[in-house]
Amino acid sequence: MLKNYLKIAIRSLFRHKTYSLINILGLSAGICVSTLILMFVVHEHSFDRFHSRHSDIYRVLGKVKMGDNEFQMNSFAATFAPALREGVPRVADYVRVLPSYRNAAMAHPARKDEAILEKSILFADPSFFSVFSFPLEKGNPEDALQKPFSMVISERAAEKYFGNTDVIGKALLYEGKHLVQISGVARNAPSNSSLDFDFVISSATYPKLSEANTKNWEAGAGIFNAYLLLDAGASKAKAEQGINQLGSLKAVTGELKPQYILESLDEMHLGGAFTDSGTSRLIPIFAVAAIAVLMLALFNYMSLTTARATQRAREVGVRKVVGATRAGLGSQFYMESALVCALAFCLGLLMVFYLSQPFYTLLGLKIDTSFVISPFFLSFLAGLLAITALVAGSYPAFVLSGFAPLEVIKGRFTGNIGGVGVRRVFIVFQFAVSMALIVGSLIVREQLFFMQRKELGLNKDQVLSIPLGPSMAANYIPFRNAVRQQAGVSDATFADVGLFKGYNMFTAPNKISKKDVGVVQLVVDDHFIKTMGIKWKTPEVGPRFHFSLVNEQAIAVLGLKKDPVGQELLQGIKVEGVVENFDFSDVQNGPKAMTLAVAADSTNMLRSPGVSRGVLYARLNKGVDIQANVKVIGHLFKKYDLETPFEYYFLDDAFNETFKNEMRLSGMFSIFTVLAIFIACMGLFGLITFTTETRTKEIGIRKILGASAAGIVGMLSREFVVLVLISGVIAMPVAWYFMSHWLEDFAYRISVPWWVHFLTITMMLLVTLLTVGLKAVHAAMVNPAASLRND
Repeated sequence: MLKNYLKIAIRSLFRHKTYSLINILGLSAGICVSTLILMFVVHEHSFDRFHSRHSDIYRVLGKVKMGDNEFQMNSFAATFAPALREGVPRVADYVRVLPSYRNAAMAHPARKDEAILEKSILFADPSFFSVFSFPLEKGNPEDALQKPFSMVISERAAEKYFGNTDVIGKALLYEGKHLVQISGVARNAPSNSSLDFDFVISSATYPKLSEANTKNWEAGAGIFNAYLLLDAGASKAKAEQGINQLGSLKAVTGELKPQYILESLDEMHLGGAFTDSGTSRLIPIFAVAAIAVLMLALFNYMSLTTARATQRAREVGVRKVVGATRAGLGSQFYMESALVCALAFCLGLLMVFYLSQPFYTLLGLKIDTSFVISPFFLSFLAGLLAITALVAGSYPAFVLSGFAPLEVIKGRFTGNIGGVGVRRVFIVFQFAVSMALIVGSLIVREQLFFMQRKELGLNKDQVLSIPLGPSMAANYIPFRNAVRQQAGVSDATFADVGLFKGYNMFTAPNKISKKDVGVVQLVVDDHFIKTMGIKWKTPEVGPRFHFSLVNEQAIAVLGLKKDPVGQELLQGIKVEGVVENFDFSDVQNGPKAMTLAVAADSTNMLRSPGVSRGVLYARLNKGVDIQANVKVIGHLFKKYDLETPFEYYFLDDAFNETFKNEMRLSGMFSIFTVLAIFIACMGLFGLITFTTETRTKEIGIRKILGASAAGIVGMLSREFVVLVLISGVIAMPVAWYFMSHWLEDFAYRISVPWWVHFLTITMMLLVTLLTVGLKAVHAAMVNPAASLRND
């Protein structure tokens, strides 16, 4: 029986080549894009689940209350995790991990001048490879990180520096002066790993690298992330209770009294307090849009299949007369749908194969091939195929198998059977989704352009940013002066953090409420205000050894006087000037209260321990040869810093990076919109083709009675135009509602422009008229005698 169903399905495909091609192309396009997006969604939800004990691994976080402000901490002293292991019975093991927050120089000892700046560097305990499931291709995971100045490198790092992975016992030069021996080679971390690394250096190495690191280690500075492995099946709540009741932690945390919580490794990537970069907000949007696109393709298939019901009616009637049951006919039509879905799925996966890399490159995403061919994702694809075939075949099988044989054979079948009303609903759904996507795409683009064009309060253009490390401290002043003296440089300044890349905060009491509030602090030099083009609210403060400034927002947040100059900010520190608000992190959240600690000599900031040391900002003159100036400054850098490779970026690029998620969303909306319109047009073309075929004689009679070609085209187009207008009435309020809520996340935002709705409806009407009109004109121009001759 199945063999017979398959033969009939294949014959039906070849007998109606146009409809089959439209159905397969429409479905394959929908399957391709929805698979690409759902691959990303599933990939994001699969983070860290490849570890064999992933459900028992937790990261420790601390919540600290300061006045009305609550701060979270994820870095702890070196003694913190061992104290938990000793004092909390349910903790089976721990790993301390110190990620590299800035690039560090790594070089082959024989090629010191070819040092490479690397960021994927971790300092970790020997238990790293026993708690986490990162297999070693070479080396013993139990003792690979036991000794100081030992490390495990990834396979790609081994190939990069040595050309092969047989590197046990060899060494690399870290930061220009420390030889670190290779004790193991690990497989490259998968793309769905929160811990990405090329170098894992033993934690015992960290305090031996510098005097500052030794002080951090001994003084109990919060530098290490703490991961705990709980006993199998242990209660997270009881472990948290045990940590918070552990009295010995007071010596580790000092005056701070955090409330400790455990964050599951499974939830860290999307639900974490520190790792969430905004992707978690995009995932539901992507998932809904991907499912909507797939539904568009499925509805398109069902609409075209049921529209051709008149051509299958006599076949169904005859089969029922000779004994076919409705269940048997339903199975036959399901077989046809399954065959179409299988062909569309194969074509869709072929498109995925060729389009995945450019698609993810465009959106700034990374997914390993190993994930794509993993049993987990292959099972997901098999489930998607089954659901697609089930949904695609359900309605056609129900409609086509339900024809009454007696009515059909007597010729009383009108063609209205088969769900004309449902097909109209399908068309309305297709165009409503298409129009909602167009509106969403336009609003996202307008908001993105608005934020990019917004006045920041500082001039970010033509600013070269050069990260500095401790190796520059001894020669910082000569280097800065040399940069300032370059012909193409108007000025150079210093800040202790990278603008648009992060900031440091402290708490200060509000002068009125006496409650502690959070305030950002930038440590800068006395050229910062002028170089960055920041405007003064009070008379400019002249050069001094050290002074403090606040911005307008800080006056409000700290409860300062309207004219706060001379007022004490903190004990022993007075406000000496006020600058206008300027955005230095992002423009999504609005201005932040901040203070500027201005010092003529900021060399000490480079010597101080910590994640961020400082950045030199050089403003280049307009019209200069940028590449030539960068090259000259690079030579100066190498002259004064022999250990660190020259690294730079432009400030406007750092600013644009803050819109990464918005740009990703814009690109995704654009892709969805184009595909949705493509599928809708294919469906329209198929339906108008079928309509003109079934109304050939009617069109011929109308022409004989005097109807014009334009009248025929208008008659055939009218129904589709009305359906598009109905779609617009449904789509516009829905799109306005969701996009208005999306815009509420931005401190600076546009109002939804009225022209977006008008442009969308006009665009879809033009697309409809073009798609329907081409076929309608052809039908209207056919000789009526030829139309009436066939019967």
